[in-house]
Amino acid sequence: MRKMIKPFGMLLVLVAGMAYAEAEFDFEELMETIDTNSHNLQDNITNKDANGAIALAKEMQNSFKLVEGYFEKRGDAADAVTDAKRYEDMAAEIVKFVETNDFEAASNKAIEISKACDTACHDTYKPL
Repeated sequence: MRKMIKPFGMLLVLVAGMAYAEAEFDFEELMETIDTNSHNLQDNITNKDANGAIALAKEMQNSFKLVEGYFEKRGDAADAVTDAKRYEDMAAEIVKFVETNDFEAASNKAIEISKACDTACHDTYKPL
């Protein structure tokens, strides 16, 4: 029994640490990172830097997942949750386009993300 308690206790400490890290989430900083990555992604696509574009698009997918979680927890922003999911999917599409060397389609999708972010929930839901 004691052998089971120690691993279970360590698991609880890990889970609590992850929950605390999420609670310390800086939304404004994440938004700035997404904005910067969006511009850098477009530059990488324009320069046909496939590795850089793919890495940034995947990072943006992860960032939009955090945005989705933020608004899910907030509880009064279903449209922002839907938008975040849509942006995750769009970033995934960029990865696929770049992997097939379709930089024009990737560029169009990156521009679409930028425009959509600018007009979507910023005015309504900006947390600060």
